[in-house]
Amino acid sequence: MKSVKASLMNLNFWCTLSVMDLGFITCQYYYFPYFAGFNMGILTFLNVSMPVQFWFGIACNYTVVIVIVLLFETRSSLIQQNRFRIKTTIGRISWVLVNFCAIMAAQTPMYFDIPDQMDAKMFILKSLPCPTIEFFTEPLFVMTIDPFWENYIHISGNITFLCLTLQILFFTSCCIYYLFISKTMSRVSQSTRRLQIRSFYLMIIQTVFPIILIFVPLSALMNKEKDEGGHQSENNFSMIMISVHHGATSLAILLVHHPYRNFLKTKIFCGKETKVVTVTTDVSFRS
Repeated sequence: MKSVKASLMNLNFWCTLSVMDLGFITCQYYYFPYFAGFNMGILTFLNVSMPVQFWFGIACNYTVVIVIVLLFETRSSLIQQNRFRIKTTIGRISWVLVNFCAIMAAQTPMYFDIPDQMDAKMFILKSLPCPTIEFFTEPLFVMTIDPFWENYIHISGNITFLCLTLQILFFTSCCIYYLFISKTMSRVSQSTRRLQIRSFYLMIIQTVFPIILIFVPLSALMNKEKDEGGHQSENNFSMIMISVHHGATSLAILLVHHPYRNFLKTKIFCGKETKVVTVTTDVSFRS
């Protein structure tokens, strides 16, 4: 079960890093539905350019999703009878790198066609006549105002999430087939099978719960039209919900996985994991 603990800790780490990015490292402030905003975090204090900060924020959030997919892959690969399981660590790392590099490569082209910032701000002001004062006082960065690149960002984002969702469905299907349908599992002890099924259910609960929290506000945000005007309170609420999602993911991990809670306690408080050792002896009797 070490691989499961490692996957859960990995997800916990990236959720925490993403929350720190939103609230401390970059502290993003956006003017949705435009691809424009500014950052007020530690990276701005260190004079890191806005494009680099935007790219870092995108990378953090997509990595969280990739790690969620990795959790399903790990659960699927733990089933020894699964012919589709990834058997080696090198294979798993390669699969993660392919996903990450492909996603970030798709998110990079618009950086080579950044518009003139003053013209872009004036364009935004035509439909957003009364933005917050920070629009004029902070170093606002506009990613694009070109309809082509805006459509490209939406389409590439949808394709990316579709590909990651299909991977989750594939690994989930493998788990369902081998845990509930396949006859090859008859060779596995009932206690081991029950443990795998329970772990699979807990993983589903842990994943679905945070998604429900974020689905409604983000759906409303993505369907918002530009001619409706800007409502910064809605934008702020949406950013808060993204942070809540990552926090809820970490909380769900701690709530549903009792062995993982104990594992963290041993690491945080420098305790030792309890190991049960069974000793058997052969005893013979002579009459």
